[in-house]
Amino acid sequence: MIDLGNKKLEKFSLPEKIVGEKVILQQRTHDFDEELWSLIDGSREFLREYLFWVDDTRSLDDVKNVTDIFLDNWKKQDSFEYVYLDKNTGKLVGAGGIHTVSYLHHFAEYGYYLGKDKVGHGYITEVVRLLEKELFQRGIHRLIITCDVNNKASAAVAKRCGFELEGTMREARYAYGAYRDELLFAKLNH
Repeated sequence: MIDLGNKKLEKFSLPEKIVGEKVILQQRTHDFDEELWSLIDGSREFLREYLFWVDDTRSLDDVKNVTDIFLDNWKKQDSFEYVYLDKNTGKLVGAGGIHTVSYLHHFAEYGYYLGKDKVGHGYITEVVRLLEKELFQRGIHRLIITCDVNNKASAAVAKRCGFELEGTMREARYAYGAYRDELLFAKLNH
């Protein structure tokens, strides 16, 4: 374990490519915009239940604009967005990464999604574990996964990866005309 005392972590970067047994994490760039648009649009009803940004993603240009934001955040070392590629086929299966990094408080938060026909193959479990290793090696102390209280699949990933349920954040999100509760899972770097 890294002894940090009361120090702010130095900014770091993550590898642009991380290879696992089933999945390849590749930095999100404009090379993947068309495939991402196809995945999001083809899984729209499936994704929108828990990902409230889906309704605002109405075109390829919307995807390109978000890619620009993620590329800028990567340069600033504020967040690290990947696309997920099936290792055997090279096909895009989802996207996500580390959407929040607090260098002051030594924590990071995950965000991820898969196409509707890619769920249940172990991709996200492997993604979470691969990024956990990278982040813990860089001095991150606490990793967080939050999900809608009804998102059983995301909660199962967190539990499978050894995250502990810390509680329910009541009415944490406002979406589709109602407040929604979220579960908060965390894992500490010991």
